Amino acid sequence: MAGSCVSATVGNCEVDLDQAGFFRNVIGALAGTMEEVIGREDASAFVSVVGTRIGDDLARQYRAALGSQASELEAVAAVLVDLKTRIGASFEISSLSEDEIVLVNGDCPFAEKVVGRPSLCMMTATVFGRIVSQAKGYARVRVEESIATGHGSCRVRVALRPGEGGNDGHEFFA
Repeated sequence: MAGSCVSATVGNCEVDLDQAGFFRNVIGALAGTMEEVIGREDASAFVSVVGTRIGDDLARQYRAALGSQASELEAVAAVLVDLKTRIGASFEISSLSEDEIVLVNGDCPFAEKVVGRPSLCMMTATVFGRIVSQAKGYARVRVEESIATGHGSCRVRVALRPGEGGNDGHEFFA
């Protein structure tokens, strides 16, 4: 009987713990540990491998849901905004043309756990790159500003044609 009293007390403790916060802590700690142990570049490469799997799966799901519209420019941009909205970010389309999509964001789904861990930006770059390249044939993604590197927001440029807007960024092919 004494155990049930303790359980009730523990259950009422004010501890900052919920599922979303726990997973942000896990991801932030993993990224920080990888950056410290193997370096930022290798940590980014590892995150990119994970992003490839997630991006391919999301691209497949959106293609199945949108059908023939999935490769239309406006739909591709809307998919990028939608997926980030679903995971707690607030991306918006800053500009849209046949040559590029530019998105801006003021909230990171990793919240404050992303600060100082720019390897996590490879998740956005890779997921965006996989989705866009599968819809349009090519994408080069450049994270120009990020919350992870101390900016107040993120700015992501997705070139839709090789050679457009310089050579910075990560290239993806269908």
